[in-house]
Amino acid sequence: MEASASCAAAAAVVALTAARGVAATGGGGGGGAPAAGVSLFSDKVVVVLGVGAALLAIAVASKILFAAPAGGRGGTSAAAAPAAAVATGGVISADQYAAFPLTHKTETSHNTRLFRFGLPTPDATLGLPLGRHISVRATVDGKEVKRPYTPTSGLSTKGHFELLIKVYSEPHGTMSRHLDSLKVGDTIDVRGPLGKFAYTRGMAGHICMIAGGTGITPMWQVLTALIADPADTTRLSLILANVTPDDILLKEQLDALAAAGGKNAFSVYYVLNKPAEGWTGGVGFVTADHIRAQFGPVTDDALVLLCGPPPMNKAMLANLDAVGYGASQIFKF
Repeated sequence: MEASASCAAAAAVVALTAARGVAATGGGGGGGAPAAGVSLFSDKVVVVLGVGAALLAIAVASKILFAAPAGGRGGTSAAAAPAAAVATGGVISADQYAAFPLTHKTETSHNTRLFRFGLPTPDATLGLPLGRHISVRATVDGKEVKRPYTPTSGLSTKGHFELLIKVYSEPHGTMSRHLDSLKVGDTIDVRGPLGKFAYTRGMAGHICMIAGGTGITPMWQVLTALIADPADTTRLSLILANVTPDDILLKEQLDALAAAGGKNAFSVYYVLNKPAEGWTGGVGFVTADHIRAQFGPVTDDALVLLCGPPPMNKAMLANLDAVGYGASQIFKF
């Protein structure tokens, strides 16, 4: 398959599979109606419109990615996101929090939610560069809480952005439980872009990703953007660790991308602490042997991206050192 054809096929998978999910609750708001092929929300007409939307998404993503408020319930004081900022390419600021309203909330599993927040205008984009994240701020029980999140919506998505979040029980998950308590119309305060990762096409021949749990979200942002870029042929490999099969986020979408093949030769390997009967993937914790088997021989042009809980990150750094990756080849989100 030629590069352009394989890119279109893979990008169609990104758009079509990302639209699957549980029917959204709530309505209206600044984000408007869900658009086929640009979110994780389900849409019954995506079968008819998805391919066209996917091809349009490729063109928009390539142009944007690769060309040279008062706080709501539970929030703290923040300026409203200025509609005038749309002309600059995004509505967020790294220096000041702005408020964005919840427009939809979907329960994707017993402890996972997909939140959609509206932007000031239907044509506005968040303005998040590839590999960067946002800070979400709220006041919970009288205390200010801030947490970093990477949106799962495409970088070129207009009119809204989405966060896929696991809701944890006490004593952890203060922010996740607060977000889960929000009603449509309530706002969150957002600041960004934040982070130090900066991607340029061709900076690596092979990007090797190791993620644990919700650490998949920055990896999803990177791999879908590279697959959508017709000129980027970087090889992409992912090892994703979780406790049980039900904990795996975006599994259907990841499997579809891997099955599509294409110019990036994307592969994904799952490791579970508590696998179900008949599980054929990895068992236990990610080991140096898993890394060798899934990433192959260490090469000078390889880049490892790492995102997981602190104990996992510490263990992975030791494993990567044992396999032979240098410190300059590793980036931890």
